[in-house]
Amino acid sequence: MSNTSTIFTEEHNIQTPCKLFVVGAPQVLLIQPSARHEEKNDGVRCEVDLIAQASPTGFAMVFFDCVEWARALMPWADDAVSRDAEVGRHAPDTLRFIEHTLLPWLRERFGALPCIIGGYSLGGLFALWAARNTDAFAAVAAASPSLWINGWGEYAAAHPILSPQATILALASGKSRAQNSTLKTQNSTPQHITTTTPIHLSLGDCEEHCRNQRMKRIGDCVRAEHTLLCQQLSPTAVTLRWHEGGHFGAEAERTAEAFAWCIEQLVHNFQQPQK
Repeated sequence: MSNTSTIFTEEHNIQTPCKLFVVGAPQVLLIQPSARHEEKNDGVRCEVDLIAQASPTGFAMVFFDCVEWARALMPWADDAVSRDAEVGRHAPDTLRFIEHTLLPWLRERFGALPCIIGGYSLGGLFALWAARNTDAFAAVAAASPSLWINGWGEYAAAHPILSPQATILALASGKSRAQNSTLKTQNSTPQHITTTTPIHLSLGDCEEHCRNQRMKRIGDCVRAEHTLLCQQLSPTAVTLRWHEGGHFGAEAERTAEAFAWCIEQLVHNFQQPQK
């Protein structure tokens, strides 16, 4: 069943410009950094449409504007990405904005729903880094993540994904948004369960065949990340999807597939009996 006929769009300025899309009765929150290249041909709207077509589960999705893409998302400096002295200093600021401003704003409006962090390229890299620095995210959608940056493999091995503290509210119980709001009001301290973080990795099958000597490592880097995450989490919690083509193309389609997979994994996990 398609949700595309029930998509509502709003623009807000929550420290930074944001686009909010509401599809059906939200049971999960999606957060993604966006930049000018993702706005081409109305790419963010296309991505939301594709997620809605792929999943019957209602969701609220917010794209927040990253004017300085590398500054906002790079976890540390790498001259192969940028020689800007500010790159590598501000990823903690971006994560702080998500965790302490954007996510509370979303949950005030929609209830204490589980949240999926995701993105494309540097956005996918940031999502995987963020999930290693907070337990705020219930799943990660990392499409063509830039894992070829210096030091990623060592960092990832030393910093496992943090298990999310996912609230037992709308997604877990199947309650409506109104019922969820009432339940949130009645409980001053939300109930929680710990779950394994579903992670969707993807890569274009031509990306590792580029001429750039650093970037052509991406295939081995993503395979290594998949193996590592299977060890740190479980093989059933992680998937690696190979797409046709290189890095620049079908960004909305690849990212939408990653988010839709994460949504369905969460729905499945929360429907299982909790111990």
